[in-house]
Amino acid sequence: MDSSLGKRLSPWSFLLPFLLLFTAFLIVPLLYAFYTSLFIHRMGIAYFVGFQNYLNAFRDVAFWGSIVNVMKYAVIQGVIMLALSLALALLLDTKFARFKAFFRLVYFLPYAVPGVFASIMWGFLYSKPLDPLLQAIHFDPLASGAFLYSIVNIATWEWAYYNMTLYMASLTGVSADIYEAAKMDGCNEMQLAWYIKIPLLRPTIVMTIILSFIGSMQLFNEPFLLEALTPVSQTFAPNLDIYNMAFSLTNLPYAATLSVLLGLITILISVIVMVLTRFLGRTAERRQTTAMAAGV
Repeated sequence: MDSSLGKRLSPWSFLLPFLLLFTAFLIVPLLYAFYTSLFIHRMGIAYFVGFQNYLNAFRDVAFWGSIVNVMKYAVIQGVIMLALSLALALLLDTKFARFKAFFRLVYFLPYAVPGVFASIMWGFLYSKPLDPLLQAIHFDPLASGAFLYSIVNIATWEWAYYNMTLYMASLTGVSADIYEAAKMDGCNEMQLAWYIKIPLLRPTIVMTIILSFIGSMQLFNEPFLLEALTPVSQTFAPNLDIYNMAFSLTNLPYAATLSVLLGLITILISVIVMVLTRFLGRTAERRQTTAMAAGV
């Protein structure tokens, strides 16, 4: 009896450190934020108002505008970054690539630069008085029309090569026999990448899409640090709006409300993306199986 109980409890003993950290640094802060969102402060006194802050948030045009803005950023940045990551991974995985270890290290270096330092560095590169090239072509990357794409460039420079490393790690786990069989059937490198490697990378691609979206919804460092160089709307991104609400306007309950809503939106869309990609993957597998059966 004791032996069977020990076997049942053994997995939980391994999970316990993670569960403790997960609860302390995610579940408890979320519950506290939700609790705080149920109050308003008047003259230093907290009054319970229930879900009134949430009703106000649903009517907050500026907040929902920042959500739309950051989703636009997530789509543009995610597509560019993941396409570049996949292309580089597939290129380095071909027989034509040379000095693979060197290029893996070089491509990975931007990820080693902290995001704050990267934003400051690119802020200097975007500054027209400090960049003769921008002066020559009369282009301002920090202008309102180009500002979003300038941040996309910074995030892509930081994260593309990290995702490339994930794709390459997944490719190294594929048996060489699969590639040899495809080559014997007459596949060239392009066909090998399209029909073999990319389908095998589907789970990793789904994971990077979700992680990219979650990271995009947390956008804060880049616009916050670039405020020193150009006017940035406090509602450019949800986290900027929340930061301004909490520390400039000292409205902590409403900032907590917006934080809870942002978290729920991020979780909801991540789940939708995961379910949708899984459904599309199963549909593609069924079509492939049907086509193979028809061919037989």
